[in-house]
Order: sequence, then C-alpha cells, then structure tokens
Amino acid sequence: MSAGVAWIVAYLAILLLWALIVIRRRGPTLWKGKSLAILNIAFVVISIGAVLLQGEALSSGLLVFEIELIIIAIAMRNKWVLLRISQADSAAVLEKCFVQTRASSVRRGDGYTLNCGGAEMTVTLRPNMIRLLSVRFAGGGDSRKAALVRDLFGKQFHNSLPTPRFRA
Repeated sequence: MSAGVAWIVAYLAILLLWALIVIRRRGPTLWKGKSLAILNIAFVVISIGAVLLQGEALSSGLLVFEIELIIIAIAMRNKWVLLRISQADSAAVLEKCFVQTRASSVRRGDGYTLNCGGAEMTVTLRPNMIRLLSVRFAGGGDSRKAALVRDLFGKQFHNSLPTPRFRA
C-alpha cells in the first residue's frame, strides 16, 4: 500500500471514529464546522510533515486529497449542524438564550433578527437532511451580545468532539 493511500485510510478511520462518538451520544449534539476545519488542517500538516521527514516524495493522489481537505475546511468553517433535535425545540432553546442575554428578537420565517448594540444579527434554523438542522448566525459584527448569544446557544448542546472531564 502506498503512503498516500495509507494516509487517506487513516483520515477515513478518524472520521468513522468521530461519527461513532457522535452517534453513540444521547441527546442533541451540535457539530461545528470549525472542528472539521481544525481536523483537516492538522491532518494535512501532520501527513505532509511525516511524508517529508521520511524522505519520500508526495504522491499526486495524496496532494489532491489534501487540497480537497483544505477546500472543505474553508467551506465548512462557519457551518453549524444540530443532530437529534427538532426545529421547534431548537427554536425554544434559542429563545431561552435571547431571554438570558436580554436580547430583543423578532421572529421572521425560520429565523430571528436581533439588534446587538447597533449591529443586526440574524439566526436561521433550517432542516437540511433527515434529523439534521442547519444553524446560521449572520451579522452581529464584533458585538459582545452577538458573541454571547452564539456561545450560550452552543453550550446548550453536546459538543461533537469528546470533552475530557476531570473530577476532584
């Protein structure tokens, strides 16, 4: 097996393990595209570094695969997807976050518009596949209130990556 194929198989194994972790988790899970972007960029750096340290040449197949990983990382970095929660339940969670942050919001279709200290932020919740819900925060600029709403909403769900827990 060539080094390029071995690295591609390793990447697919990592994705499979990640998917198994997410599937086994009970309750709603928030998958942030930023975590996939970090994984892809780290994988590209590690695989290229390992191949070059071994004194081998990069195969064209591995190079094409890694360029695709970088493109996917760029495309997915701002995407959020909720698993195992309905649109109505996620809207209720979002409205609760608005109350806790004292953000005044207006419901518009499948989303909300809120004023964040002079900047306007829109939040849309759209089903995109079976049991998946796309979440999009747009605008808000550098507003602390917009960041607070995003962070608080994200903390209401399980993270897609395992979080180590230390008990005293």
